Amino acid sequence: MKTILSGGVDESDVQILDLLIQNKNNKHISTTLKIPLSTVQRRVRKLVEKGFVTSNNYIDFTKFGFKSGSLHIYLKNGNVDTVLEKISKLKGVTSIEVHIGNSDIIAGIAYKEGRDLFDIIVRIKKMEGVDRIVWSERIYEYPIIGNNISLLELESIKQD
Repeated sequence: MKTILSGGVDESDVQILDLLIQNKNNKHISTTLKIPLSTVQRRVRKLVEKGFVTSNNYIDFTKFGFKSGSLHIYLKNGNVDTVLEKISKLKGVTSIEVHIGNSDIIAGIAYKEGRDLFDIIVRIKKMEGVDRIVWSERIYEYPIIGNNISLLELESIKQD
């Protein structure tokens, strides 16, 4: 009997997700889990359709000589949507996330020269509702090899 986890996925789905996280292809998953390739393909397709799995392609701007980092943006009035809309239109912004806890918005940026970075910061500081900005530059990203997280482990923590 398969346990259904929150979100409507079962343990087989979780095993498939764990292998997808490790960048394994459907054929490898089929062989590893000893289930038909067509079953793996169908389950992966359904996980994608339900939004449990997304594939994001992104440009590594550092390979083209750009620097990258994050702007931690603190708001004074909570007008998040207006600020997000304005930031999303700035040249050099590569991602935007809303957070709870410390900064309200984290914007990923890529820039060539310090003057480009300065221009982005000044434009954001001038936006109504922005209180302050903290800048951090990415030096490098350390690759995580293998699977350091399992949905089954997370689910058991949640139930304790």
